[in-house]
Amino acid sequence: MTAQPMALEDTNWRLDALDLVERWATQGRQFTADDLREAMGRPAPKHNMIGSIFTTAQRRGLITKVANTNSRTKSRNGGHQYEWRGIDERRHHGE
Repeated sequence: MTAQPMALEDTNWRLDALDLVERWATQGRQFTADDLREAMGRPAPKHNMIGSIFTTAQRRGLITKVANTNSRTKSRNGGHQYEWRGIDERRHHGE
């Protein structure tokens, strides 16, 4: 029996993606999973990691959902996604 090679996972992808979402959030821009996918590439081998990036950023209080939209990514076939925007820290803390 021949051993199958293991797919190497880019362990830095998640950290780099979270850093990028945090940077976008502080810039006040709106963005989607499509934007993250275009900037970072698809994470291998777990393509569903993109959703977890947004969940983590939302739980950390960095971003909030601002709109519903459809994906522009061909493989997603126009599937649902959210548009996100950074939470204004001054407004969030009542300053």
